[in-house]
Amino acid sequence: MDSLHSTMNQHLKGKHLSFEERVIIQTRLKDGCSIRAIARELGCSLSTISYEVRRGTVSLYHGKQKRYKAD
Repeated sequence: MDSLHSTMNQHLKGKHLSFEERVIIQTRLKDGCSIRAIARELGCSLSTISYEVRRGTVSLYHGKQKRYKAD
């Protein structure tokens, strides 16, 4: 178990994602991790991460590139 898992609380069902969890999603997507792997790491359902990525994705460079932003 790495240090991230030991210091981070598991996600509580029925609660919103915290800013720290969103930053982890952003970082993992940038590193090329799958949505399934991110969901497993955060202890969330696959659909929660999928909806969050869809909600937080913005268009850059006049719509030519899309990227998830935690804020």
